[in-house]
Amino acid sequence: MTLIRPAIQSDERSVYDLITTLMGFPLDREAFHDVFARNLHSESVLYYVAESNGAIVGFGSLHIELLLHHAGLAGEIQELVVHETVRSKGIGAELVSRLEEEAEKRGCVSIEVTTRKRWVDAQRFYERVGFKKTHVNFTKDLITQKH
Repeated sequence: MTLIRPAIQSDERSVYDLITTLMGFPLDREAFHDVFARNLHSESVLYYVAESNGAIVGFGSLHIELLLHHAGLAGEIQELVVHETVRSKGIGAELVSRLEEEAEKRGCVSIEVTTRKRWVDAQRFYERVGFKKTHVNFTKDLITQKH
């Protein structure tokens, strides 16, 4: 049985491990801690974990902002990761469903997600859970991160 619950400070190490495994490189621990702690206490950021047998096996974040082009609140899933040993068991879909519920409760008019072009499995997953490809995303690094 998997429990989807709000993240707490003591989940930080597990979330760090999930995020860095997903990204494929380590992140600065102190900077990660600062962002995690700050966002845990933010009204506009929601962190949820998937817990199975006492272990954190998934993580999802939802950032909510007022956007002019939506004339209201919009939610964006910024991170979503499930440990590779438990993928394809519905945990990712449970996390997305919970984030969607929370976005609706807070009055969001839409929810969106961006994923890397090379992560084809993730793209298929998002389509399976009801997302549509509607945008092209561009990024530009302003500060070079060491990894």
